[in-house]
Amino acid sequence: MSITVNSATTASAANGISTKSNKNELSINDFFTLLAAQLSNQNMMNPVDNNEFMAQMAQFSALSATQELGKTFTNFMAVSYIGKNVTASQTDTSGKTTIIEGIAEKVEFINNNTYITVNGTKITPDQITQITNAEAADAKTSETSETASSI
Repeated sequence: MSITVNSATTASAANGISTKSNKNELSINDFFTLLAAQLSNQNMMNPVDNNEFMAQMAQFSALSATQELGKTFTNFMAVSYIGKNVTASQTDTSGKTTIIEGIAEKVEFINNNTYITVNGTKITPDQITQITNAEAADAKTSETSETASSI
């Protein structure tokens, strides 16, 4: 028996089980909620094979490991931004977008979120629109100012 996420969510809601998680991530609680919904809604005349449950557990383990690897990679990349010239686009709750430019000063990991500080403002990696070497940006600025002074 297969169960879709929508029917599992409906079945779990009907059983009084609620799941609140990030839309992009599945937790072990989500897996067990789906498993409980699947078990409670299976056809007793044709129950699900144990091997199918084991396969689902293995798939969830692989998914969980992939998500963790993605987080680790994001953190690694964020640390590599320190000292680089960063441009980011940040939108506030009213819909106003602000462009933030400057040298990435530090990286912080707060409540499973990654923040990069640029000119005293904390930004997330998904807000970054451009990254350049700080030396290249400084060289370009000094080249422009030398050209302007010679004119």
